[in-house]
Amino acid sequence: MKVYLDLLFINNFCADAALLYCAVKTVKGETRLWRIALVALAGAVLGTGYAVFKLYYALPAALDLFMKYAVAALLPAFAASFKKKSTYVLCSLAFVGYMFAFAGMLTALFMRFETGGEGGVRFTYQTIPSGLLVLGAVAFAFGSVRLVRMLSRRRRVVALTYPCKLFFKGKEVPAKGFADTGNRLSTRSGCAVAVADRSLALRLLEDSLFTANTPFERVSVRTVNGKSEMSVFTIDKIEIYCGDRVNIIENAKIGVSGEKLGEYDLILPVSFTQDLESGKGRQR
Repeated sequence: MKVYLDLLFINNFCADAALLYCAVKTVKGETRLWRIALVALAGAVLGTGYAVFKLYYALPAALDLFMKYAVAALLPAFAASFKKKSTYVLCSLAFVGYMFAFAGMLTALFMRFETGGEGGVRFTYQTIPSGLLVLGAVAFAFGSVRLVRMLSRRRRVVALTYPCKLFFKGKEVPAKGFADTGNRLSTRSGCAVAVADRSLALRLLEDSLFTANTPFERVSVRTVNGKSEMSVFTIDKIEIYCGDRVNIIENAKIGVSGEKLGEYDLILPVSFTQDLESGKGRQR
């Protein structure tokens, strides 16, 4: 019987690392990859050493079973910190459960019986160690979850993005607006204010910028950087589009942002778009 120690070590390390990560995540523990890697390394050393030991010494079946699963139950104790003993117990159960699950999966998908000689079963697929397959499967699963969450967040952002048109003194300027629940800026009279990027404000004001005939109001703004003031002026109207509906805000208040707004031209207060979201906007 041939035992390839390098493959055995890689198998144990990759499988232990992947399944410990799964188990800690299952109980919502704090995952520290360096800590999981160190525990998986220790588990690989123990597993490889025990396999070599069994080549020369035979143990009773009950003791052999106890040794394997006692070590398996102890590994999660060092892979993460647990505030409650019950959480550690659940993590150990999850780890052992994942071991059974992946062992069954590998048996079903990748085993092949050899005929001739001593026979046997190999758990490699085109010379790839099965432990590496486990690690790849876990990495793919968690990577997919992260991708889905990222796309979901992006979808929510896109759902709050509206094409707009701003009208001021005969000028019509298109803009990309974003409805932000955090925009609670209002004038002294209580009118909601849409915050415009400086480049958008300049396009609106370029014809009257030096004539000083556009009245401005100074509005107090609180940000993470402290308290400041923003210049606010009134335009004729904003048209906000959503599918085949449009919401028109007459005499809209526009504040000029002192910073770039990123990919948006306009940060809209929710009051400007709530009719669109409820399907009450005007039909175009």
